[in-house]
Formats: sequence, structure tokens, C-alpha cells
Amino acid sequence: MCCLISSINKNTQSCACGNLRKTTRTITQFYDKMLKPTGLKSTQCLLLLDISLNENISVSSLGNILLMDQSTVTRNVKLLITGGYIDIKKEEQDSRKKCITITNKGLKTLEVAIPILKKAQSKIEDGIGKERIEELLKTLKDIEKLVE
Repeated sequence: MCCLISSINKNTQSCACGNLRKTTRTITQFYDKMLKPTGLKSTQCLLLLDISLNENISVSSLGNILLMDQSTVTRNVKLLITGGYIDIKKEEQDSRKKCITITNKGLKTLEVAIPILKKAQSKIEDGIGKERIEELLKTLKDIEKLVE
């Protein structure tokens, strides 16, 4: 039994999924703490940033860009609407489609958030080095392509 537990432990320590999830949670908590003055969680802030970069985007298109399912995007979009950061309007050409637009409050919040995001990124880059971050991001993209 002891050998079995030892074998399982080695497998979980080298598990890409488990380790990425732990690291993701740690980084998310770090960014959430840094972004606290904005009133947004890191997930909401990054979603708001993507919306600002893709004005009048649909929920499904936003989900495609973020590799998120529509229900997750919709849930987060609702939080941003409630907070007054974004609006949803019907598309002019097709009233069945809805487009997400950022509000003035959303833009002002991003003005505060972007320097915080840069500071958080710098802390990580300074801690492990810019070259290692670049290599990590490249590796993550490679893994993403590999498992598609």
C-alpha cells in the first residue's frame, strides 16, 4: 500500500493539470489582492479589458476569444453590468444579437486598473526574470496548441 501511495504522489506532483491549476489559483489570488482598489476581481478586470479592446462584441465572440463557455462569460458579463462597467445593446443590423459596450465607469476603472496590472506583471517578471516569463508564455501557448 505504501508503494502505491508513493507512486500516486509522484504522479500528482508531475501532473500538468494539477500544477497549472494550483499556479493559476495562486496568481489569481495575487492579482485579486492587487486589484482590490478597483473593486474588480482579476477575472472581471481582464474581461473588461478584453471588452474595451473589442468594442461592440457579442457574448459568444468574447467567449471564443477567451476560450470560455458562453455561460461563464454571461455570468461574468452580468456582474459587470450590475457594477455599471458595461452595457448590452441590440445590434443595429440584427436585433436578435446583443453587443457589449464599455461605459464611462468601465473606462475610468480601467485607467486605475491598468497601472496595477502592469505593477503585478513587473513583480512577477522581476521575481523570475523576463526571459523565464517569455519562455513560460511560449510553453503555455505550445501546450494550448498541443491539446486543442
